[in-house]
Amino acid sequence: MKWLCSMRYFCFFLPLLISDSCFLRPGQANPWHNLQQGDLTAQSLFDQMKQKKQEAGGHPFYEGISKEAKYKDTALKGQAQQAANSDPAAQMIYQSNDARPKVKIDPVNDPLIKGSNEAMANPLEVIGGKGTQVMQVQQGGKTETIVCEESGEDSTETCARELTVKVIKTKVKKTWEGQFRYWKERKARKHGHYLACTALRQGVMNANRQQNGDVTAAYLACMQELGGQLTAGHVSLPDTPFVASQIQAVNLKMVKYSKRSNRVRLSRGGYVDSNDHGTKYDLSPHIIIDFEEDSYEVLPDEWSDNCARLETRVDSGLCGYVSRICTAPRQTRIINDIPITRNCWQETMTYACSFPAKDDCGPLRARGCAQINSACKQYVGNVCVVYHQTYQCKDAPRTTFQIVGGNTPFCMDGNCRDQSWEPNDELMSSVAQLSILKEMQGNLQNGFLFKGEDNRCSKYIVSFKDCCGSGKGWGNDMGLASCNAKEKLLNKRRKLGLCHFVGTYCAKKVLGQCIKKKSSYCCFGSKLLKAFQEQGRAQIGMRWGSPKSPLCRGFTISEIQQIDFSKLDLREVFEDLMKNFKPGKMGDISRQVGERLETIKGGMVPQGLSPNTKQQSQREGGA
Repeated sequence: MKWLCSMRYFCFFLPLLISDSCFLRPGQANPWHNLQQGDLTAQSLFDQMKQKKQEAGGHPFYEGISKEAKYKDTALKGQAQQAANSDPAAQMIYQSNDARPKVKIDPVNDPLIKGSNEAMANPLEVIGGKGTQVMQVQQGGKTETIVCEESGEDSTETCARELTVKVIKTKVKKTWEGQFRYWKERKARKHGHYLACTALRQGVMNANRQQNGDVTAAYLACMQELGGQLTAGHVSLPDTPFVASQIQAVNLKMVKYSKRSNRVRLSRGGYVDSNDHGTKYDLSPHIIIDFEEDSYEVLPDEWSDNCARLETRVDSGLCGYVSRICTAPRQTRIINDIPITRNCWQETMTYACSFPAKDDCGPLRARGCAQINSACKQYVGNVCVVYHQTYQCKDAPRTTFQIVGGNTPFCMDGNCRDQSWEPNDELMSSVAQLSILKEMQGNLQNGFLFKGEDNRCSKYIVSFKDCCGSGKGWGNDMGLASCNAKEKLLNKRRKLGLCHFVGTYCAKKVLGQCIKKKSSYCCFGSKLLKAFQEQGRAQIGMRWGSPKSPLCRGFTISEIQQIDFSKLDLREVFEDLMKNFKPGKMGDISRQVGERLETIKGGMVPQGLSPNTKQQSQREGGA
């Protein structure tokens, strides 16, 4: 209690300050004036001590074991006498003792002892006057209602992939060779037999006469005259693998004949001269037909989707793959007049996604607050992904002391009457900081403290296999079973909140398309160290590297010295620290933090360097 500290202070200096005037009757002297004089004297002594401490240095035993520690018992007294003879402080004490007048004090009647006994018997009335007393006040615990935010379950979101097949239709020029036949039997003309394809017969004669083999028009006219039949009226056309609309040109190989022979010579009327004098002929000219045929080119299959938004969240570590299901199975579709068959035309992709939240309910649970309500802040479908949690925090009843009546007594901080206090998080903040300091001791590895571990996991886009997931409520299905041991360990660490997400990058491409992704994390031994890394790096401008090359190293000593521990917000780890918290062993923990920090920092400075020497940090992208 502050007032007790003030009393100890007063009683310590009381024998030095009290004189006969302290016990004069009211009106004869001002006791507060003497008290102020004592305060000035105490401050003067304190300043002298501070100066001596600065002269001695902050670490008087830092150089090792002093030579005085090696003295033997027989020489100790002589060495002490010798040191006293040469020490200015010892000489001052000797001189002061010799010059001090010898005063004999009566332990019963001496006013100094008598006044001290009166002050010890009732110090409050001596300091504050008659009626000054301590009153005990019983106060009930204050109850407050606090709303915090907490992440909910992973939401399930879907998107669709559609298969697109493109068919390009073109014309290809081809050539066909063969022959057709036309003939005339004896007396056919006399009896009026039908002689088909006069145009073709005339065309053959003209082509032969003009030395030009093109009979395209005549051949097409004959095909039209026959009406799709191959043989009619003494004409027989070949069975070709194309139709009239595909024909581009028909060329006739010239009919060669010998002037000495009249067996294959054509007459002017297109008849074959023979011994029958034109009453009978039979000719099969050889032709070359150029035609066009439709050609179809099926381009490589292409998948299009509306999953870009979810894939972006996958790259940010907020979503994971769950399943891929064919929702348009095997069927044949007509594309540009060509039947195309595929095993699957549409796929539905399912993702499990978590949503960022403040997650600031942990400190309330650590205080022992009771949850009294819960409301959903954000829905995705029918799943609540962010909750508003309401807690009721009630402080335990406490007893405080107040000084009432009389004059205001002297106190170190000027306030001796109101000794009430408000609960806060200082204790747990101090526990967290001391836990960090404890981790520092003996953990300096290769010049670094709090080193993290580079952990990575893979996502296979084509097979939709995920060994990363969203990190919450994921990994219990069959998909994780096929992942390697390191990826399974990373999943456990992420669920415990030990890992910091760095980023995602493409690990493998085929034909310019990414088919495999990897996500990288820096993982630490505890949530406390992760929180310290995240906030400490932010203070000194040290980044996390790139997804391909994450920077998971620890801090150098000079970097630790740049971090302001008082600005660390470690409330997120309060809940975990409470599991091992033992209040009875903590003592005055808030006061110890600063002293312990300075001691540890000083002890980590290598020999030859002052505590203020800053080493150049080797950090990627550091400010």
